[in-house]
Amino acid sequence: MTKTPCFLVGDGPQEQTGLGRIARDIGALLSTTELFDLVQIGGPIPPVWAGWHHLPMAEAARGEDWGASYVAALWHDVFGRQPGVLFCIWDPARLYPYAALDLPVRKWAYVAIDSYNRWGGLSGPPAVALQGFDRVLAYTRWGSEIIRNVSPSPVAYLPHGLWLANFGPLADSDYAWVAEQLGPHVGREAIVIGCVATNQARKDLSLFCETLATLRGRGLNVYGWLHTDELVRAWSVTQLVEDCGLDHAITVTIGHYTDRQLACLYHRADVTIAPGLGEGFGYPIVESLAAGTPVIHGDFGGGAELVPKAEWRVPIAATRRESIYALTRPVFRPEDVANAVERALAWRATVGARTADAYCRGAVAHLDWLQLRPRWESWIRGGLA
Repeated sequence: MTKTPCFLVGDGPQEQTGLGRIARDIGALLSTTELFDLVQIGGPIPPVWAGWHHLPMAEAARGEDWGASYVAALWHDVFGRQPGVLFCIWDPARLYPYAALDLPVRKWAYVAIDSYNRWGGLSGPPAVALQGFDRVLAYTRWGSEIIRNVSPSPVAYLPHGLWLANFGPLADSDYAWVAEQLGPHVGREAIVIGCVATNQARKDLSLFCETLATLRGRGLNVYGWLHTDELVRAWSVTQLVEDCGLDHAITVTIGHYTDRQLACLYHRADVTIAPGLGEGFGYPIVESLAAGTPVIHGDFGGGAELVPKAEWRVPIAATRRESIYALTRPVFRPEDVANAVERALAWRATVGARTADAYCRGAVAHLDWLQLRPRWESWIRGGLA
């Protein structure tokens, strides 16, 4: 059987980013279908990725065109003028230079859509980019509807998944590890409120910290757990902790955890808050549910589709525009988030921990890669046909 040449372009499979994780999972899928002569492109080295053929694309190679000219040169080096598939896993703005590439390829895109412009679609370079691809796939129904406003034909959507086996019940040794990670200040009776979010402007870490302060002001014995990548970047986490009076009332963990380690911490939380101001998907939402823990998220973006109960979704207080593309961002009030947290806690107390655990897990059972793989294979084979 002749394999189809394929470049998979995006964040590198070794990068600890959401896009890197998506690209890694789809790379694993493509590499095992035996349909493609696959080369994944993206990310710096070291570390070297050994799972399948991988070529790095460091910052210098990206240049001002997000690596489009670099990718074109690599295609000629690796495949010459052979026809094939260029499969990009990035947001639409980064894909603009790729839409105009003169290569003998069908262009596929799996795109993160986390917001829309004034009239509910996309404009400028993101819109032009999507119109220049042969196949566009969205993460969620919500994302597909945004793309539909700039696409001449209906747009399919497919979620990406996770390996639910990693989020199973804790072993005895896991409890001790979790206690060590959270530190000495969290009491046995404390209500642990978790949050997993990178330190960027789109993740409203201020909203999380102010919600903790609001709940403590209401007399609840809450303790925060925040897992992020850097203490100071878009937000100064230490400043937020100080301003919100959370000294000795929050543990901040930094850096990389395995899926299993994160799952153990999710298990300890009574509820989590996903403070994104627009998600294409929202890994922490489904991770929390996979661990049996209710999650609070704003009623905006693709992530809202993943929250199974309406009372766990926070109403939008107002909207604003941001960035050169004038994208819409919601405004949420800490008191509304606190109300949703209290509703989730009351529900869990009413139905019982075992029922709550089963309900949350069931809400994301369809996102196990064991369940998703046949749907993805069908979409891929349809493109080759």
